[in-house]
Amino acid sequence: MPTLNEMTNLLFGDGEPMQGATFTLEEAIEQAKTYATHKPFRIVRDWIWADLDVGEKIALDLESRGTNPVMVYAHEVMYDSTSRFEPGNWVRTTPLIRFTPPGFFETRNTVYVLIGEGKRKTTSLDAIMSIH
Repeated sequence: MPTLNEMTNLLFGDGEPMQGATFTLEEAIEQAKTYATHKPFRIVRDWIWADLDVGEKIALDLESRGTNPVMVYAHEVMYDSTSRFEPGNWVRTTPLIRFTPPGFFETRNTVYVLIGEGKRKTTSLDAIMSIH
């Protein structure tokens, strides 16, 4: 179980600055429609790129599934093509399949467009999965 300090650091602590896409919301929606022709998409901002500090066994398991030990937590959903998440809600992705600059973070089921500057951090799988 992650500590309160670990959770606070993950959600609100400093991280390495990382630049996402500089699209307006309207531009991001149009770009996502072009990029994600076969998947739903979400436009997010105030995001955290979370490199997962996992053991070798979990890393190999993720790799065997075609994913990487990286997830994104976004404090704010700006747009969701499926309307599952309302604007202003937070969202956590599943593991990364592919990242395409300037900000297309693709998981098995969804494409996330990372808008603006985010933070890159290393955290445990337990910590990021503890966010409810």
